[in-house]
Amino acid sequence: HIILYIKYYMPLHELACGITSALFVSPVMTIIDSAIIKSQIKKIDFKKALLETTNDYAHKKIHFKRPFYLMFLVYSSTYSTANLVDFYCKKNEIDYKIPTLLATSAINISTIAYKDKEYSRLFNTQKMTFPKACYGLFALRDMMTISSCFILKKDFTHILHNYMPINTADFIASLTLPVITQSISTPLHILAIDIYQRPGLHLNARIHHIKTMYTSVCIGRIIRVIPAFCIGGFLNDMLRNRF
Repeated sequence: HIILYIKYYMPLHELACGITSALFVSPVMTIIDSAIIKSQIKKIDFKKALLETTNDYAHKKIHFKRPFYLMFLVYSSTYSTANLVDFYCKKNEIDYKIPTLLATSAINISTIAYKDKEYSRLFNTQKMTFPKACYGLFALRDMMTISSCFILKKDFTHILHNYMPINTADFIASLTLPVITQSISTPLHILAIDIYQRPGLHLNARIHHIKTMYTSVCIGRIIRVIPAFCIGGFLNDMLRNRF
């Protein structure tokens, strides 16, 4: 009776699922994001930066605790927000899509901005001041990712469930949709960085730059999204469905 009460009247289990999923993905994401920063600072290949970063953390050349806490803040708040919004929408028989997109995107974008600012301080990178257009492109990029992970994925899972077990359907949807979304949103990411680094450039030059950088940047963003939202999203769903 207590478990049923908590499940149907209190959102504690939704918070627990979000926090557990974040605990699972945050260590990997801490290393990946740290490697991305190192590759940008030293202008070295991402693979080399990843090996160096992993070695630095393993030998305590860089303290792991603070970067991990920041990463955990991003994903625990993102997953928990999505879970809570979905919980209350179901309870009040409200369509979850718009509330989930707006609330989760707002939390995700703001916590990522804070995390990036603190990572810059931790790793002694130069403070970056982006034009408003860049922030807009980043926000659109992240909203696309949130939409694929917490909204479109549910519809795709229901379609696949007609042909396979629900867990299999959810796993396929969790793995494919965020990855596909990166292939669409990568040009926004490249464009935002290019506007910051090379202001006043002609549109044709920006399009050429996007074409040149697309493959490598897209691969990097896919590597990042797989643990962050593909595996983490599936784990979050599995925990919510189990309890």
